[in-house]
Amino acid sequence: MMPNEALADLLDLSAQVRDVAILGESGFVLASSGTVEQGERLARVAAGLLDAAGDVRPAGEVSRIEVRYDGATVFLVRERGRVAIATANPDSVAGLMIYDLRTMLSQIDATPSARPSRKKGQDASDA
Repeated sequence: MMPNEALADLLDLSAQVRDVAILGESGFVLASSGTVEQGERLARVAAGLLDAAGDVRPAGEVSRIEVRYDGATVFLVRERGRVAIATANPDSVAGLMIYDLRTMLSQIDATPSARPSRKKGQDASDA
């Protein structure tokens, strides 16, 4: 599956996501739910968060980050050289958002039969 298709699946699945981008190994935008500028902004945010997290935990690679603030939450997941970063509603369930972002990343380059599925509103533990 192409990055833009995986991103579209996430947006169909999760009503909590406001904006999302998928980044390649070098931090370039593979797909974004918004404009080119919005995707590049999310890429800059991801780079800053990963740098800051690396300063806090220099001994290992950071695989996920969650930042909550008034009005929204930012989630970041890094797997297999790719990064997914999303802004979501402030009441989003962290475990579900992380699951959905990881699922989105795993769908890239996966065959259709290998894609995990979760119906909208279904808990990740039920998938």
